[in-house]
Amino acid sequence: MWKEQLSSIENVEYYAIIGFFIFFVFFILITIHTMKLDKKKTQIYGNLPLDEDKKQVEQQNFTL
Repeated sequence: MWKEQLSSIENVEYYAIIGFFIFFVFFILITIHTMKLDKKKTQIYGNLPLDEDKKQVEQQNFTL
């Protein structure tokens, strides 16, 4: 059933290529953003669930 419906769409293969391209560009952008993150901020973010007191975050001149 699906095979018949999809085969009736003209140029359906372009949808797969466009979808892959959008995914690939998004993945690359997220990777670049992650690599550029400040190491100090990532440590603060990582310790945030374990911190009982927000004063430690405020003392480091970093506001959420």
